[in-house]
Amino acid sequence: MSDYTQNKAPKDTQFCKILKRSINLDRKRQEFSWDDAANELGLNGGTLENKLKPAMPTSDITISEFIHFMELSADYDALEYLAKKFDLALIPKSQAEAKACDVNTLVDIASIENSDVFRVVKTAMADGVITEEEKAAILKEIDEAEKANALLKDKVLHLASSELKKD
Repeated sequence: MSDYTQNKAPKDTQFCKILKRSINLDRKRQEFSWDDAANELGLNGGTLENKLKPAMPTSDITISEFIHFMELSADYDALEYLAKKFDLALIPKSQAEAKACDVNTLVDIASIENSDVFRVVKTAMADGVITEEEKAAILKEIDEAEKANALLKDKVLHLASSELKKD
């Protein structure tokens, strides 16, 4: 029988760092100690610390603990990191019906963001070569444009029936 621990994926160092930063920001906002923050998640301080250490491969944050933290803090930085890691756009769904004026504003924002992508790419290509720094800037602008376009799409999908003209 093979040792299943050899198949275990290593901890994602960046995810651990982002989640720890988010926990620290939330606990400072709430004026909690580290132990108080851990207790809110049903853990003790040492256990939480170990779960966030990449060097502790046998102790991971569970999905339940991760979801519970997001419910308590409304901090989605770690979730946004995971979405980017898997090349996904993370867009919160609108709770209210959209109005036509919302769409008008969002199409302006999407247009600006798409223009920013065009500008950054053209600037980077001026010398015929893209540097690592230019690549990062292009990807950042593309992420912002994708988010703006996804928000626009969401608003169009959620247009209130009273906002739609009948054919």
